[in-house]
Amino acid sequence: MRRLLSMTVLMVTLVAPCTYAQNQNFDEMPVYKGDNTQFGELRIWGNNALMNVLRNWEIGIKANGQRGLFFVDTLGSGAQSIGPLYTGLGDFGLMGHHGWPVEMQGFYDVFGYEPTEIIVGSGGYDVKGTMPANVIYVTKNNPLAKLTMKQLDGIFGEQRSGGWEGRKWSTAGARSAKENIRTWGQLGLTGEWADKPIHVYGYDVTGSSFPFSMQRMVFKGGDKWTPDLRELVLNEVGLMYTAGPSPKEGCELLIEALAKDPYGISYTAVQCASKNPDVKPLAIAATDAGPYIEPTKANFLNRTYPLVESIYTYINRPPGKPVEPKLREFLRYVLSRQGQQDVLRDGGYLPLTAEAVREELKKIE
Repeated sequence: MRRLLSMTVLMVTLVAPCTYAQNQNFDEMPVYKGDNTQFGELRIWGNNALMNVLRNWEIGIKANGQRGLFFVDTLGSGAQSIGPLYTGLGDFGLMGHHGWPVEMQGFYDVFGYEPTEIIVGSGGYDVKGTMPANVIYVTKNNPLAKLTMKQLDGIFGEQRSGGWEGRKWSTAGARSAKENIRTWGQLGLTGEWADKPIHVYGYDVTGSSFPFSMQRMVFKGGDKWTPDLRELVLNEVGLMYTAGPSPKEGCELLIEALAKDPYGISYTAVQCASKNPDVKPLAIAATDAGPYIEPTKANFLNRTYPLVESIYTYINRPPGKPVEPKLREFLRYVLSRQGQQDVLRDGGYLPLTAEAVREELKKIE
């Protein structure tokens, strides 16, 4: 778990962070000004890696004129975020990954509608535990430099009858086996590469958000991977508590395996591969027409990299009904200039763009 900020650092977060602006357009975001009209308790459940960001928000809203709100935080895991919303134990679910279909189904079974999803920040770039985007890597001598999302699907996925859109199965994401990509020649490589098989590396597909992110963004909600997937365990929990030096994590082992295989390709986080000189990242295009976006911090910040991840929140808002006032006020702060500066102050997660803030604010109007 990422270390909780000291009270001294938390007090510093109240200072206007002009030095944190970097290239983010904070001046185009709404400024929050509270009126001390909201009182009561907000029960927040969710991901413990988001503890510092959440503390920043809770202190910030009080410092900006909404002193009557109080917070009860239960931050054990993102897996705890949605359950409390439909069991009456929570008001606000905070997650470092998109809600999974089984979680949405549980909520739907109780209320007959899905929880309202609001994106409140972007995943990190190269800081462990901040849900960074998946980056696609090959060996440094591979002549390939870029891929489209459709090509990624062809490489990592398999033919399928459809995919999940929230809790609903849709045939819109169906594709045939003819779209499978199994050799480097199918990606345009020639010479000795043309007939060489693509060796696909990845994480176990049941144990982490990284493969689920690939399924949602690349497979259009499908869950069928190439049968030749070479799986590594991201976090082998039993090894975390053994005596002696800490074992290597799954992402390190994955990159080590990839670096030794000239015909390999994999997905992982930037921090897992940045220290290995024998692998390189690929630029990704959302469509066949491009543009191809490099996985740089600037492109994570501006959210143009197609595989960028987000900080997700979920609330119980019945269709056609307004958001409960104190919840709405808290979300207005989170989606304000000050609230997004709080995200950047954390040092791990990244803020939204002004355009994304405007889109998310529409969800609570």
